[in-house]
Amino acid sequence: MKTKSLFACALAAMMMLAAGCEPEENPKNPTPGPGGEDTFVPVFENGMYIMEDGSVIVESDNGIERINGLLTAIEACADQTLVSTEGKKEVVCNNTFILQRNGRYYVQGKWVIKNNVIVKADQGEGAMPQIQIMADETGESNSDMIRFEANATFKGVYFYGREAMTDALQQRLLRLDGQGNRLILEDCFADYCRNFFIRTDNTDCRIYLKNSTFRNMAKGNSSNGRLVDTRGNGADTVLIHNCKVYNILGHITRYDGGKINHMEWTNNTFYNCGSVPEIGSVNSVLIENNILANVGWRMAASAIEVNEETQEIERDDAIWNVEMPAEGADISNVSIVIRNNNIYNTPELLAIYAKYPETAIVPTELSPGGKYLQEQGKLTYANNISEVLTFDNPCPVNYDFIDLHMSDPDQAEENFDEVPWFHDEDNIPGIIPGSVYTYGYPSSAQSAAAATDGGKLGAR
Repeated sequence: MKTKSLFACALAAMMMLAAGCEPEENPKNPTPGPGGEDTFVPVFENGMYIMEDGSVIVESDNGIERINGLLTAIEACADQTLVSTEGKKEVVCNNTFILQRNGRYYVQGKWVIKNNVIVKADQGEGAMPQIQIMADETGESNSDMIRFEANATFKGVYFYGREAMTDALQQRLLRLDGQGNRLILEDCFADYCRNFFIRTDNTDCRIYLKNSTFRNMAKGNSSNGRLVDTRGNGADTVLIHNCKVYNILGHITRYDGGKINHMEWTNNTFYNCGSVPEIGSVNSVLIENNILANVGWRMAASAIEVNEETQEIERDDAIWNVEMPAEGADISNVSIVIRNNNIYNTPELLAIYAKYPETAIVPTELSPGGKYLQEQGKLTYANNISEVLTFDNPCPVNYDFIDLHMSDPDQAEENFDEVPWFHDEDNIPGIIPGSVYTYGYPSSAQSAAAATDGGKLGAR
């Protein structure tokens, strides 16, 4: 474990105090006792409390002498025989690591998790435990937050992509290194990154994102800011269910030469996502019951071009960018279903499209690859609507950024440095429990009964 210099330690402490979020030395988190009814304040030994069932409560880091507590606990305890803190009995670690409410868990240096683990928030009330990058004593921080060589499940955890000392945006958050890795995120929140939130660096990985929120992902005016990046490696499964995804500039799911055997987006709210949905080499795809509001505008700029050879005007009005199968490719196992989605643009965004009629076109159609697969009976496109919704508390959209992009999609990225893109509820980085942006809408809307089950579209 690296230690901070005196100056860095003092600076970190002052920053946490200024933000009003200094972790308590021993937060009183309600945790089931041995009988399941009592609560207790765990007395930590070396930053850990070993439960009788083999799970491990990990003490919150304080950013000074306690850093990397979660990784330390995993490396010390996973797959090991331990001695329980309370009863002093030998127990086998069940590889479940419990993070304290209101706690912060700092990532300093290179993290590689090599054991199958479950990391979850403690029961009870309080803010989600937060995992955050912290620079070392030289001011350097790792480009990746966490890398995995085994399976991992996170429940109720907040991944915070700003460096604790400088507030700089994290470059990359989660990378799957092992073949066939499984990553599950349930009831989680991910905030801020530049390149991508999840990347597969090996084949046959499985990614399941459920009941979670992902937001504020971008880097300048580039295609960065991706939620799931499988480029070149593909994946066995990418499933996104009942999630809110907003203010991301890049792809929701990126293929770029890789193959995803099964991709599923169901009951999600996608709001202000720059890139059009990409469907590359696949076996099966299910996209249903989603709301896609202001999606695809980044790739819709420069959608009207003049062919240099023929001088004919070419238009790319595809919002569903489905890859054209290679000539002679076997498509017998291909099944793509896109149904019961609400796809629309706000009036403010449509006004920007109208402002640049020579370069931008509203994306509404299937790509040529999609139309070909539809003709072959391999793609179903049905019951999709276009209804502008009024959400109860949506994240604001920075239309100035979009306007600047559409005025010249190829302009230098530094032109966007001073144009806001990210949004936070109170303009202080971090989430406010119970006050995050929400996307409920009137029950009288068509979307409220347009799902395949007769219920509402979007995240529920």
